[in-house]
Amino acid sequence: MIEIRPGTDADRTQILARMAEVFGPGPAARAERLWDWQWHQDPRLPSPGYRGVVAEWRGQIIGSLATIPAGLHLGGEPVRAHWCVEVLTHWGLMRQALREQRRQADGGHDFGQGIAAALLDHPAAGPIQFAKHIADTMMVILYRIGFTALPDTCSLERRISLRHTLARGLGRPLGGLVGAVADLGLPLGPRPRLPIQVLAGGFDARFDHLWETVRGQYAALCRRDARTLDWRYRQHPEGDYRVLITGAGEELRGYLVLLTDQSRGRRRAKLVDLLTAPEDTEAIRALLSGALCWLRDWRAEKVETFACGQGVAAILGAMGFTPPLDKAGNPHPLLVRGLPAAAAGIHVTQSDGDGG
Repeated sequence: MIEIRPGTDADRTQILARMAEVFGPGPAARAERLWDWQWHQDPRLPSPGYRGVVAEWRGQIIGSLATIPAGLHLGGEPVRAHWCVEVLTHWGLMRQALREQRRQADGGHDFGQGIAAALLDHPAAGPIQFAKHIADTMMVILYRIGFTALPDTCSLERRISLRHTLARGLGRPLGGLVGAVADLGLPLGPRPRLPIQVLAGGFDARFDHLWETVRGQYAALCRRDARTLDWRYRQHPEGDYRVLITGAGEELRGYLVLLTDQSRGRRRAKLVDLLTAPEDTEAIRALLSGALCWLRDWRAEKVETFACGQGVAAILGAMGFTPPLDKAGNPHPLLVRGLPAAAAGIHVTQSDGDGG
């Protein structure tokens, strides 16, 4: 009989094994490297240890769902919510288990919606659920069980430089020269009107003050105090994060976090986090403009991000960001289930749900 139950650290070996079999050895190895950071150091966890739901059959885990605490605040007050990530089912084991389940016909769960849906429907997955950067096949399942796309949310991207593209076609010396000229025709927009600095050290008391100031100004916002930011960006075992700030003296008006990566001679970037007061469009524009200028100096080829809300999406659109589309020509939105109407206007960025 198939059992759907909360997962624990005792399931680690089997979860990683299923990940290797379903997603490949690379993602499984990365999950293993990040395990302790993700499941034992996250300050949003009520206690250290894996949080998720597993499907078990004959002592074997045949499916799993990781549920990352969202640290969601509604009107400044914390509520229970999860990011649903790393949903997997082992096709071979799942078929065997479902075949046996149907033969037994013992009145148990019929799994008519599938095992992935059963994992998401388990009470341990939480009353409020978020999901983004979801594969097309999984989106079909999420829509079927009641998830909805949040309006005015989508992934966005824009090109920063043409140097790498031209260097591949023309060779590095000539391509770099021609690319430098071509980049002049790829404007980044006006330079920031506020002073922008790169944060040299850790996240200090200024970030706690900013969090306490703005968290009640948003209808819904995920936790961003100094301790959480330090865990997410300074203690991350792999990420090379750069933090831009704007403000005067000890008062921060906002910050922006960039993740940069170089592989196979290509430099890519993600704009993973951005926080200001919700109506401080001057600070938002300044931080985004500063980030684009910094990335051009670093010769990044492309940058991607996630926009939530008409205001931020409109600013990014004016700066040349456009949504990548799926095979059906649709953008990639934020999917939610159980989110109350009071959360309209939620602020979500790329790194919420460990997306950067």
